[in-house]
Amino acid sequence: MVALIVIGITVLIELSSIALISNVSSSANALNVSIKGYAIPSMAFLDGLSFYTALVIGIALLVPERVQSKVQGIATVIVAILLLLGCIVTFFKSLAMLFLMLGLLLAPIFGTIAYFAIWGSFDTGTARIALSLIMLTKIIFAVALVVSHQRFLQNKGLVLIILTSFLANLVIAFLYGFVPGFLVSIVDQVATLVICAFAGIWIVIYLIGGVISVIKVVV
Repeated sequence: MVALIVIGITVLIELSSIALISNVSSSANALNVSIKGYAIPSMAFLDGLSFYTALVIGIALLVPERVQSKVQGIATVIVAILLLLGCIVTFFKSLAMLFLMLGLLLAPIFGTIAYFAIWGSFDTGTARIALSLIMLTKIIFAVALVVSHQRFLQNKGLVLIILTSFLANLVIAFLYGFVPGFLVSIVDQVATLVICAFAGIWIVIYLIGGVISVIKVVV
């Protein structure tokens, strides 16, 4: 229960960061473009899978296997489809934003001026706080899983997803601190694309597994 609550809080923090990590810009409002950070919220796709996997394994410890196997496949397909749709929308939205940013930055004089007016600054302070808090909750989640039952370590998929989530957290933190401040908005979009790609791969794997489970139950 502690592990599930903590990973649930992690997802909520990631999703809420989209409202916290933003800058107010009259230029952005005039052009109707976003200046919010999307890399941190995109990690919710990975951690959402972690939450679902831990929930399924936890239920399996309480519910008879014959009952759980009939429901798990359908539930996995539904969850995977919803996450995949969200991941695809986020990916292409971020890709379009990245092209817009690069187009303005590399189009002097007025394009570059517009870029700096809209995305020249990024709320890295709030982003670092959010990343630190998210990393802490992920560590607590991982420790709680191991303490609760050793069976969680036998699920290689869950372990690899958690490791991928940790890696995503570190990549975002590294990129935010590696580039100059005026480029953070660009690397935020790059990080979003990378994380969505990783999450998309995992979601497709889960979707295939869910379809196979449904077929086995039906046949």
